[in-house]
Amino acid sequence: MGFSATTPTLLWCHRGTAIVNAPDRIISVLAGDLVIAPQGAFITGSSPEHLTGVVVPICFPEMDIAGATRRLHLGHVWSDRMIAECSRSLLGEQKLSADIARLFDDRAKPPKNPTAPAALAVAKQLQVNPANQTSLLDFAKQQNVSSRTLQRQFLSGTGYSFSEWRAAFRVAAAAELLAHQFTIANAASMVGFEATSSLTRAFKRHTGVTPSAFTTGSVGMGIAGKTSPVPAVTTFARAEGDQLLWIYKGTATVTTPGYCRFLGSGETVTIPGGTDTRLDIAAGSIALPVPWDFADTQLPNTTALDQALVFGMRTMATIPFAPLDETERVIAEQDLIPTI
Repeated sequence: MGFSATTPTLLWCHRGTAIVNAPDRIISVLAGDLVIAPQGAFITGSSPEHLTGVVVPICFPEMDIAGATRRLHLGHVWSDRMIAECSRSLLGEQKLSADIARLFDDRAKPPKNPTAPAALAVAKQLQVNPANQTSLLDFAKQQNVSSRTLQRQFLSGTGYSFSEWRAAFRVAAAAELLAHQFTIANAASMVGFEATSSLTRAFKRHTGVTPSAFTTGSVGMGIAGKTSPVPAVTTFARAEGDQLLWIYKGTATVTTPGYCRFLGSGETVTIPGGTDTRLDIAAGSIALPVPWDFADTQLPNTTALDQALVFGMRTMATIPFAPLDETERVIAEQDLIPTI
């Protein structure tokens, strides 16, 4: 097990492949995938001992994401932006950036699961195989309840009738396929629609747009289009213990009381534990906490960036930099001389 989420978390697949095991579904991910994962999700296939993929957790104390596990395929061109967002989370920032949060304003997210046992068991079968054509009556027989009871469980638990819930989930599943460049016809067939026109009608009913419009990137889980630029970051934080910071890309300035240093790509700096620190990271730049033996050791078949990201994954449970509270930040802003 490489990482286990104690809170809702974003998981960015930076390289290779891995498996996200969530309470409601299991998803295979590849480079360029972003998964919205609930509490309890964990990653396999990305541990240092079995590194077939590098998956980066992104989690903020004030990050409010909810709903079923879902995947967006953004493509590898988003990697720097997602690694920068991971950096923000490790450096003590509290909230997900607005441009990343907007990626989840999708209309094709899966419907919520019912809570009643019989309906939930049926929903899980359909999540495993959206193309399952079993009727409401036959599902009810499987669960030893009446079709009326099963229908009522779906309505009360999700707001959807059984058939509408299944259609909504098929639309969400088709959206994932479209984001991975499957044709509309193939997506329709793979999720259980008898014809492309059936998918189009359901897609428009549940998202407000047609599948062809969705794949242009105008709506949530379609291809995300132009990458958001890596923003400049100024953060005030305190290292819990002595911490080594590596400038993966670009430039940054580290300021502590009585000390100020400008850093370029590839350089590292030691920040003493318990020290109020101002970090000014330039636009387009990325700084990452790294292990003390970072310069001397390297995991097999990895780059320096892979090693830094795996270290970040290990330390998500104990964030290297803690945010300052409002009073501490005011004092820090007075003590630390502006550097840019």
